[in-house]
Amino acid sequence: MSDQPKPQYREHYFPNTEELGTHEMRVTALGTGRPFLRPAQANAGWLVELGNGDKFMFDFGFGTQTNFAALEIPYERMTAYFATHLHTDHVGDFPQIWVGSWVGGRLVPLEVYGPSGPEPKYGMKHFVDKIREAYAWDTDTRVGFLPAVGAEINVHEFEYSKVHVVYDRNGVKITSFPAVHIYDGPVSFRLEWNGLVFVYSGDTTPSWFMVENAMNADIVIHDTYNTVSQLVAKSGYDERSARSMAGYVHSLPNEAGRVFDLIKPRLAVGFHFFNDFDTAPEMASEIRKNYSGPLALAKDLMVFNITREQIVTRMAVTSSHVWPSRPDNGKAFQQAPRKEKMKMSPWLSDKQVFPK
Repeated sequence: MSDQPKPQYREHYFPNTEELGTHEMRVTALGTGRPFLRPAQANAGWLVELGNGDKFMFDFGFGTQTNFAALEIPYERMTAYFATHLHTDHVGDFPQIWVGSWVGGRLVPLEVYGPSGPEPKYGMKHFVDKIREAYAWDTDTRVGFLPAVGAEINVHEFEYSKVHVVYDRNGVKITSFPAVHIYDGPVSFRLEWNGLVFVYSGDTTPSWFMVENAMNADIVIHDTYNTVSQLVAKSGYDERSARSMAGYVHSLPNEAGRVFDLIKPRLAVGFHFFNDFDTAPEMASEIRKNYSGPLALAKDLMVFNITREQIVTRMAVTSSHVWPSRPDNGKAFQQAPRKEKMKMSPWLSDKQVFPK
């Protein structure tokens, strides 16, 4: 056990008002909902901050970067980004983590990790290459105004079909292992640092890969889809389609409960469902059919502070009118090399009311 004093926490987490302890992990839900985007819940995404200064993002689906911005973390403090698979609700905000962090002060190439696929077109590298092509006008027009290095992306594509360490630096080890989700390619992650373990399923049906690789975890975040009855009543699915979506593509809450019971984490977290006042009781009841341990039903901007002594769960209080966080490296950003600005055609520039 650590001999560090036990941290004291406010009822809510206010960004930039608490220094993370040197032996502490902080996990923040950036997106906890389903592929359908709604104001209450973004698509999938989780931020993990460590007491050694490292910050990792696991998935970055649509809407997650709005919640990340609300935390007022300068972009250049992010260490790396990890994708579990290439469904848009898990990687849809990739242009934001790329271009947004560039505009926001990043002075090193973007570091992004993701799985290969059974064919090259289903892998992370293909995905990033095509996004780069699609955003050619966007990025080419910025390189004269922003440091050129910010447009660069280092893609670390790793084999999806085996259990192996894909990141090992600064005392942090991140292991990828296969997830059972529709087709070959998806993975889940286990992060280990300073005796603490974070496990994130991404999308998965119950699998022994998860059970075997999540043992001894402090926090396990697992796919826990809405119940069949909720999908029929609220989403308009017929029962057959609802069972296919919830049980074949994702994990039903009672199934997630069984996985939690096998793993027995210090804290189990269900996510990837619409968490409303009228759905949460049934979700909890279904999970509790098979699991009686510590449980949280994830909401966007829910925060978990994890030490060896305790896990504290609370909500972040953020502003909806945040400005971009000032970069720590303001002077270096200002002086970093740029490429020559692109020039518009004279017939276009000559029509400016105030020539530049």
